[in-house]
Amino acid sequence: MDTKDQDLINRILLEDEEFRKLHQEHQELEEKIEELLRRPPSTEIHFEIENLKKKKLAGKDRMELILTKYR
Repeated sequence: MDTKDQDLINRILLEDEEFRKLHQEHQELEEKIEELLRRPPSTEIHFEIENLKKKKLAGKDRMELILTKYR
């Protein structure tokens, strides 16, 4: 990501509540995934990680749509 994109994201974080919530959720999901990856592997953990990754991707897609409105 270049500086221009980061500047845009920082501006949108201040202006757009939906984007701000999605960004926060994205970070929280990343932290949960990282925590699960530190645990001993199991089928249950694998499926939980996959579900969290799907939620994270859906949020990222929505954030990208919001970004395109500001470009």
